[in-house]
Amino acid sequence: MDYPIRLPNELREYLRALRKERGLTQAAVGELIGVSQARIAEIENNPGVVSVEQLMKLLSALQASLVVRDGGPAQRPAPSADATITPKKGAW
Repeated sequence: MDYPIRLPNELREYLRALRKERGLTQAAVGELIGVSQARIAEIENNPGVVSVEQLMKLLSALQASLVVRDGGPAQRPAPSADATITPKKGAW
């Protein structure tokens, strides 16, 4: 199953769900990747602060993987009138 994630806080529920689906406690996952239960709890509560290396180890322990999918060219919003910069007379 794919879990589309665009923001770090969306990762929180997926990490917890994957761990529980595998029947693992936070302590058991911590042992698998060499960190404490408290660190797993911290990662699950705030995944935006975890290093990529530690996230990859955690996903591997949960038998999951990270997939980067190209969504095409980034869409930039058109500049609004408020964003227009007008140089002062004689500045150019």
